Amino acid sequence: MADKIDINSAPVTELTQLPGVSKDIAYNIVNHRARHGFFVSFEELRMVKGFPVEKLEAVRERAVLVQPAEDRPGETVPPSRNLEKRIESRKTGTEAYTNDMRATRRPDRLHDSRDHSHRDSEGKKSA
Repeated sequence: MADKIDINSAPVTELTQLPGVSKDIAYNIVNHRARHGFFVSFEELRMVKGFPVEKLEAVRERAVLVQPAEDRPGETVPPSRNLEKRIESRKTGTEAYTNDMRATRRPDRLHDSRDHSHRDSEGKKSA
């Protein structure tokens, strides 16, 4: 078997050799690494958009997470992260405006697309 792939330093071409990792996912891993710092746990791969979570165990067998030495110029140790909190927030979903929230709006504030007339400051319709 080939050497294990270091997720914290591997380019896209090497990351695509991991099970379940396509070229697009490999680019997402590299972009996530550049934006958030090096991976400190395999569980953080769940945060990468499109990562196949069901392949995580297979990836662990083929990859390693090597933290860069502090004496290597140009590389820094990533900031500490609250991993559990971030993973949990991803599970709960977005806080965006949803149809359920829209249904709770007051009916008098909803816009009727059939009504093309305008209302003045007192709420009366003008022609």
